[in-house]
Amino acid sequence: MRWRRLFRAALRQVNGAEGSRGIFYFHPWEIDPDQPRVNNAPALSRFRHRVNLAAMEGRIHRLLADFAWDRLDRVFAPELGTPA
Repeated sequence: MRWRRLFRAALRQVNGAEGSRGIFYFHPWEIDPDQPRVNNAPALSRFRHRVNLAAMEGRIHRLLADFAWDRLDRVFAPELGTPA
């Protein structure tokens, strides 16, 4: 739980005080609680792919509500030298 608060505080710092943008990435399997199980994968991989899957939807909803989001080409248009 602490890492989520830390991440959110860091993203607020980057967006607000620094005036920079941040990128949030998650793996596609992190949003699929019904993903097939890979029984012959190592135990740590099986654990990582199953833990907290049910909580991911709520986390994404909170992030979408609390921060401004857009496509990468528009967010980084100035750095890319293209119109937004």
